[in-house]
Amino acid sequence: MSASTDSPTSESRIQLRKKQLSAIRKEIRERRQAGESGIASTRLLSDRIDAFVCESFAYAFGDAAAITEESCALVAVGGNGRRRPAPYSDVDLLIITKPQISAAADSLLKDAIRDCWDSGLEPGVSTRTPENVAAFAAEDLRFATSLIDARLLLGSTTLFEHAMHRVQKKVFSRDSAERIRELTVHRREEWISRGNSVNQLEPDIKRSPGGLRDIQLLRWVSFLRYGRSSPDTLSTEGIITELELQQLQEADEYLTALRLDLHLLNSLKQDVLTRDLQLQLSGIRGVTGSNPSRPVEVFMQQYFTHTSQTAAIARRVSDVPSRRSLLQRLRDRLLPQKSSAGYLIVDGTLQLAPGVESSLQDVDSILNLFLAAATHQAHIAPELRLHIRGLRATFPDEPAHEQTEVFRKILRSAQGLPETLRAMAETEFLDWLVPPFAEIRNLMQFNQYHSFTVDEHTLKTIDEVAKFTAEDSPVGSAYREIRHRGTLHLALILHDIGKGRAGDHSVIGEEIADAVASRLQMAANKKSMLKFLVRQHLIMPDLAFRRDITDRVMLMDFARLVGAPEILRMLYCLSVADIRAVGPDVWSDWKGELLADLYDRASLILSGRPFNHLERERIGKVRHAVLLALQETQKETGPDAEEDARWTDLQLDELPALYLMNQSPDRIARDLSVIRQLSDSDVKIEGRFLPEKGLVSYRIFIPQPFATGSFHTISGLLSGMGMDIKEAMVCNAQGGVRIASFQVEDRDFSVPVPAARIEDVAVVIGDVLTARRKPESVFRRSNIFRRSNSAPILHSEPKVQFDNDCSQRFTVIDVFATDTQGLLYTLAHTLNSHNLAICLARIDTSVDQVVDVFYVQDRNGAKIENPQAIATLREALLHEIRQLGNC
Repeated sequence: MSASTDSPTSESRIQLRKKQLSAIRKEIRERRQAGESGIASTRLLSDRIDAFVCESFAYAFGDAAAITEESCALVAVGGNGRRRPAPYSDVDLLIITKPQISAAADSLLKDAIRDCWDSGLEPGVSTRTPENVAAFAAEDLRFATSLIDARLLLGSTTLFEHAMHRVQKKVFSRDSAERIRELTVHRREEWISRGNSVNQLEPDIKRSPGGLRDIQLLRWVSFLRYGRSSPDTLSTEGIITELELQQLQEADEYLTALRLDLHLLNSLKQDVLTRDLQLQLSGIRGVTGSNPSRPVEVFMQQYFTHTSQTAAIARRVSDVPSRRSLLQRLRDRLLPQKSSAGYLIVDGTLQLAPGVESSLQDVDSILNLFLAAATHQAHIAPELRLHIRGLRATFPDEPAHEQTEVFRKILRSAQGLPETLRAMAETEFLDWLVPPFAEIRNLMQFNQYHSFTVDEHTLKTIDEVAKFTAEDSPVGSAYREIRHRGTLHLALILHDIGKGRAGDHSVIGEEIADAVASRLQMAANKKSMLKFLVRQHLIMPDLAFRRDITDRVMLMDFARLVGAPEILRMLYCLSVADIRAVGPDVWSDWKGELLADLYDRASLILSGRPFNHLERERIGKVRHAVLLALQETQKETGPDAEEDARWTDLQLDELPALYLMNQSPDRIARDLSVIRQLSDSDVKIEGRFLPEKGLVSYRIFIPQPFATGSFHTISGLLSGMGMDIKEAMVCNAQGGVRIASFQVEDRDFSVPVPAARIEDVAVVIGDVLTARRKPESVFRRSNIFRRSNSAPILHSEPKVQFDNDCSQRFTVIDVFATDTQGLLYTLAHTLNSHNLAICLARIDTSVDQVVDVFYVQDRNGAKIENPQAIATLREALLHEIRQLGNC
């Protein structure tokens, strides 16, 4: 009878085996807590797992001796073969059998595997004959590499050695360069699937660029070339330096230990280092911050230092040129492509001509090499990048004038710049030219907005700006008109250089840009441009996304600040490249339209050229859509076409641009149709569930008699009825009608929210606004604010800013705060209690952070300009926000 027969004895054995497995994991956890290294811990874990698995097979077969016959061999492969398992990862096993295995033996193997599964271990098992092992390895290189460090655990030595011999003969004796190319293709696919960047802020410790899989790649390359799977061999053979070997060994220990800790932290298979886990691990490891960097940012900078070094080594060592045809090799010999400096360019890779290897020894020759690469859009050969990095210690303290001239020529490149600049960063040559760049290497920004470290984001802005050369768009046209591209590109390199230091990174960046410009001996006018671009690199997104860009005063002030069309073009291109390089899904057509519109309006003031057609076309669509909608109701209401057009013009003239540019023409047409039929005695409310967002939309049309104070009242009602307000906007139409739009998460109902609930909420809002019901019957101040079930990632200190310059009619108040239940009501109620009218508002919640923009006037229709009144209101708002956060 096999060991897996269902019986009380079998059940008690499974419970015992589960306890044994739990004890193994507990032992590893205790050793890590006691300070044992990651690699030592995984080796011990490997020994324990080996014994655990062997016991399952010995039990299934009756005793271990039964497996030592020539029938089968149990082999550890993959990470298990390398003795690098993780506590909750799969255990990779290969069972090698003779071609004709008995049904009884097959049943016993299945029982052994089932025993592992029932005990809580997750084996990944493949059963093959020796011939089949070799055949499959020849077809699937990933399977073949899993056999490189295979270990016999139990069973027939003869079968195991026979299978490995056949694999060596059929797979690994073939052209090693071709095998390495295949491996690199597979690894590059994995890099690309994970963003193709070392510096993604939620990396996969195993699979992301620079992770453990890259260390494995180097082991495989070493085996394929020299028959020994060890980075030590690559060092002995001169493929990597002693320093690189040390970096790999340190990275191997660091990443192995981190993967162990990640598995043990939550007792599950987990290889992705999420932001929440980063916070936990940095605390567990006792990482200390360094002002202004938080502990988690220091922790991740350590992580990225290891992975960036590993990725650079792995990509260089595995970079085997594709085998060229006989005709291509003949052409390269007879008619080689050469740069003006005499460098060979073979299949897009820049190389030194034979016999001139010793010429690349000083800064001048290196700069000319980079210039040739940028000019010809060529990839610099791996051995040249390694050679340049090795010369770093020989560089002078300051670049000479002729050397800065060559660097500026490189910066003036467009399509060839991204690849060249990355090579300069990889070899640390860029750190010599621009020393502050070293301080943003692997610097993490712990927020939900950025997806990359500061240095990677910076290099991605260069990737983005290079695309503008061929882009048929407003930003493409602007970029092609720029005369000082080198200055723009240097501004992109420096735009975030002030991050990681205490203070406003734009202000600090301006100071650094001044020093860098002096080091690079830039002309005074270009130095002034550079400093301005770095200091003001956020102003266009701030104005375009949060201000009324049709306001003449704001436009004039912005144009006065910029001062020249060339600087405006540069600032516009910098802004677009900066946003596009933040991460996936950050850029949108809406943002592109707003930035382009602001650029066109400011350009008109600075250069006198005509407006872009964007707004006229949009308003034309709105007007056309409105007229069509009104025609549908003409039979009932009877207005003539001319009256329709005049009424529509009045409404469109009164509605703010922020509303017109953020709503679809059809939505605006529906709004005006409602307003056209709205009586002065009632409120119109439209409520509907938005399945794509999981939110409920309430759109409220309030006639003038009920408009005063309506915004904060509605906010309070929604909060009091258990809703989180995610987005909101309010504005006034002609005749004093107020349009208020709210998108909310209804915490008292699971999605989809029932129509009856939505109708009940709409009735309550209507009754309270029209005084048919008192708001106190719906909520009390003390219970409006309900705690959110999920805490924010980080509590941000609230900030309140007043701006009296960007609008001719209104004081603009910006509020930055952590999202909290009842926040919008609190802000609106505070403004109302200070006798301020909210004439326009836009509320946006991104993850757990809120940016609320209010356009306000006092009851006399004037701005708030008294400094004491502004200070009092700011303190009142901050006090209420903090009180709300503590409730």
